[in-house]
Amino acid sequence: MGMGDDAVFRYAELVERWGRSTAERLCPQVTHGIRSVSGMPPGLGEFAAALMCLYPDAVFCGWSAARLHRHMMAMDKDKPVELWTPAPIRRRDVLARRGHLEPDEVVAVGGLRCTDGTRTAIDLARFVRGDRAIAAMDQCLRHFRDRPPMTTPDDVLTRLSRCGWRSTRVREILAEADGRAESPWETYTRLLLHRDGLTGFVPQIEVYGGRYRLDLGDQRFRVGIEYQGAWHGDTHRFAADIERLNVLENDLGWHVIQVTVRQVRDDREAVLRRVRAALERRGWVDPKR
Repeated sequence: MGMGDDAVFRYAELVERWGRSTAERLCPQVTHGIRSVSGMPPGLGEFAAALMCLYPDAVFCGWSAARLHRHMMAMDKDKPVELWTPAPIRRRDVLARRGHLEPDEVVAVGGLRCTDGTRTAIDLARFVRGDRAIAAMDQCLRHFRDRPPMTTPDDVLTRLSRCGWRSTRVREILAEADGRAESPWETYTRLLLHRDGLTGFVPQIEVYGGRYRLDLGDQRFRVGIEYQGAWHGDTHRFAADIERLNVLENDLGWHVIQVTVRQVRDDREAVLRRVRAALERRGWVDPKR
């Protein structure tokens, strides 16, 4: 997303300008009634511009707004385009949202109007199901090296109060969120551990004076969790990963458990069993026993 509307035109305008045969031959259809003059097959950017051409008062919201804000979970092109419109619309390729939207909740990103970071985070919490909503909120709160977070917990709570929404669900999602997570799977693993009573694990814990970080770590018992997917195949990076693991385990006394997405998704009991065993070897006493 991010193209302006200067590359897409209503089909009737192109027919009037060039004639029907030329318009159909040179300008691929982006969506019904809209064609592109860029000479390239229509992509999501042109589709977004086409929707703005069809609905000039519309605002991208939900996952579509999140994608404009560079939310890492919104990059899947298979997600439907979410559009807030003042009047109802029915299109097979658009998920239309209604409801009140304040003028200051709308910003321009890449030439397209979308909900601001705070309203986008609130909408994701409202409409995304299950723990994916918490993971989505984590990424809205996340601090990136090259840009600030989309929003902050205070901004979310202030917006909810200003709008007079009860929004119990949004407040519950926010209470479980943690903006330090660098990936959704860190969030899912943190939730798995915390809900089993293993609340000492925090995301992106710094060790060795900040030289290294662990995806999740319990500082008191020096047990860390990392994903095998974080390892790299090139020789130099692989050697650096091995050295890092040796320093963590042999020099600093950390016990690092490697987990995979499949284990967190399909074999949670095995993950919990290994983490509990590692903690017990370090002196942790299970309060459930």
